[in-house]
Amino acid sequence: MLQQKQNATITYTGIETPIGLVFAAFSRGALCRISAGTEAEFLRIITPSAGEAPIRADSILHDYSRQILAVFMEDTPMKLPICLDTLTPFQQRVLGKTAEIPRGQVRSYGWIARAIGSPNAHRAVGTALALNPLPFVIPCHRVVRADGRLGAYSGGGTAVKARLLTLEDVQVAQASGNFIVQKPFNPT
Repeated sequence: MLQQKQNATITYTGIETPIGLVFAAFSRGALCRISAGTEAEFLRIITPSAGEAPIRADSILHDYSRQILAVFMEDTPMKLPICLDTLTPFQQRVLGKTAEIPRGQVRSYGWIARAIGSPNAHRAVGTALALNPLPFVIPCHRVVRADGRLGAYSGGGTAVKARLLTLEDVQVAQASGNFIVQKPFNPT
C-alpha cells in the first residue's frame, strides 16, 4: 500500500503505452507510483488504509501522461517531480544510479552496487529495485544479472522487461525459459 502524507489526495490516470495500459498516481503534485496491470490491482496498491479514495483524473493529468509516454518512446528525462520519500536512503541511491543508465544500455546488479559504493550489496540492489515505485520512469528494466539473464521485474514480470528492452533496441533472446541479453553484454 502506498504511504502518503496525511490529508494528501491521490489522483491517478491510465496511460496507453507500447506495452499496454499503465496507471500513474500523483500526490501533492509529484508522481508517486506507476504500474502495469489492472486498474483494480493499482487501486489496491495506492489506496490508503484510512482517508479518501484515490480520484481518477485523466483529463487533469493529460500533460503528465504525455511526459510519462515520452519516457517510454524516447530518451526523454522525466520533468515531473517524483516522490521517493517512502524509501530508505540506500534504496534512493540505488534508484538514483539506475536512473542514470542510458536508454538502450543495460548494467548488472553488481555494477549498481559498486557504483553506489556498496560492492557486496548486489542482492540488496535487487531488493531495492523490486521496491521501485516508478519502474518505467526509473528504468530498473535496464538492470540485469551478471550472466545476462534478465531477472525479475516489478513493472510487470520478465516478459515486460524483455519487451521494454527490445523497444530500446537491446537484443533479447529466450533460451531454456529465460530471457537473456544478447552479446555483446558487458556487465561491468
